[in-house]
Amino acid sequence: MKEVRLDYGDTHMTVNLPDTATVVRYKETYDDPPEIDPHETTRRALEQPLGFPPLRELGGPDKKVVIGFPDRVKGGAHATAHRRVAIPMIIEELQKGGTKLENITLLCAAGLHRKNTLDEWYWYLGPDIVNQFYPDRLVNHDAETDMLDLGTDEMGDVVQCDRLMAEADVPIVLGHCAGNPYGGYSGGYKMVATGLTG
Repeated sequence: MKEVRLDYGDTHMTVNLPDTATVVRYKETYDDPPEIDPHETTRRALEQPLGFPPLRELGGPDKKVVIGFPDRVKGGAHATAHRRVAIPMIIEELQKGGTKLENITLLCAAGLHRKNTLDEWYWYLGPDIVNQFYPDRLVNHDAETDMLDLGTDEMGDVVQCDRLMAEADVPIVLGHCAGNPYGGYSGGYKMVATGLTG
């Protein structure tokens, strides 16, 4: 057996694995791809999105916009973390199209995780974003209240979505693409399918 230390919430957990288990470790079994400038790359993606018009064309003065973002659990709180880079740029692009700041709401897609605290938002979103939107337009998803019931799917599963996101004129979700041992990858459709449901 080999002992392996794993991330576990805000702490760590030690587990024993069979000697035949493959343990993947940064700098031992893989290296990160070459570093890119997240600001430049995000700006380029927002100016030339794949498959739909730029946000400045989708927004407008009377449009209600909701930006769903991942909670504190993953993604980092450093200056180049995806939330700190992308949220201000998304807002800037929307405003270029005439979207009013007061028509934009930030929705923390926490799924069934506990609600994030104001101090946590300051930590990972930064004071500029928090001070612009808190308290009325920076909110936690609540899986028990204000859900839009969309019926059932072909397997009989209940289909729900956070009402704020479901009723937005321009719904936006952002996330990172990272391996997730129990859910494939974080980000993408998972932001809605698990982050904003009941």
